[in-house]
Amino acid sequence: MASSSHDSGVYLEPFFDRCNLPATVQVDCDAFASSRYSGPIRPAPFQGYCSYTLFADEETVVQFRPSAYKLDIDMTNTASNVFKTLAPETEYLGQLAGTDLHVFSMRKLPGISLADYRVMSCKKRSAREQLVRDFAQLQVLALRNARQAESLQDEKRTVGSSLTSRLESMSASLPLRFRQTASSILDDISGIEALPWVFTHGDFLAANIMVNACSGELTGLLDWAESEWLPFGVGMYGLEELLGEDDENGRFVYYTEAGHLREIFWNHLVLLIPEIARNSKAVALVKKAQILGVLLWHGIAFDDGKLNRVVEEGKDDREIQRLGVFLSCMSSTQQSKLREISSSVSSRLGLIRSYLLKKV
Repeated sequence: MASSSHDSGVYLEPFFDRCNLPATVQVDCDAFASSRYSGPIRPAPFQGYCSYTLFADEETVVQFRPSAYKLDIDMTNTASNVFKTLAPETEYLGQLAGTDLHVFSMRKLPGISLADYRVMSCKKRSAREQLVRDFAQLQVLALRNARQAESLQDEKRTVGSSLTSRLESMSASLPLRFRQTASSILDDISGIEALPWVFTHGDFLAANIMVNACSGELTGLLDWAESEWLPFGVGMYGLEELLGEDDENGRFVYYTEAGHLREIFWNHLVLLIPEIARNSKAVALVKKAQILGVLLWHGIAFDDGKLNRVVEEGKDDREIQRLGVFLSCMSSTQQSKLREISSSVSSRLGLIRSYLLKKV
């Protein structure tokens, strides 16, 4: 949803082929946009898996989506209300005649995708540090608009309405080395569900993350089709995506400074929300919710939008590799990091209180 000089490697033909649409439909899409906008119509350099995207002018994007990936305007409005300029305002324009394609217009977000930014030679460690701080700020915006689970009974969507059953499936069917982790999170699901529920982006991938081409600062998030309300911490699965990237063989590898970046994130988060560090039980639950997020996003197969199958060896090796890397790192380092952060914040608060008492 932002212009980019780089092509991230996803082309138009697979989308129309996947939707079983003849080539003439692309012409019809272009004509639909041309009939509503006076500026030149051109395909976006990056085309996602679930849509065909056009630039209508310097400020507007037009997107065509089949029913399976149709945007929920109520959800896109919520995203704009919660995350302000980081989520594009979206309008439903109707259905393309004779097809299953639904048409949406939205504000073009500034910057380039993180996927494109990563191939630029100017990327810097400082930009990665800025991005994890911005990701912490994203959690704060979500928490400021949190709701309690009881108020969402009729609004829980695909994932939020089935956390327990998904964990049960993963505890029984994930590759053996992951089942204990899933079972452990299942034991704590009641506590996790008692956390505040926050609006969560459901597809936090490099192609959907928009950044400033110079600074790497977060400028917005694309594709809110999978967004929904989930317990606070579940959406932090996205932190792992910022701590590394795929190598030339398509295997996820952490950056050498990943531990430092993780510490920056948690330090910034507790600086912005110091109350979470005062409650060790809440911190533990948020951490478990983050692990739950990793399990949900990499332990359940996508299958063209269907989210009802546990990943399998030999069939979903990319997701299993990421699951192994993420869970191994999180279990070995993050718990100690959080204890250090919690202790540090408590000490700082104690010093501040002592100073104030002396002043009085």
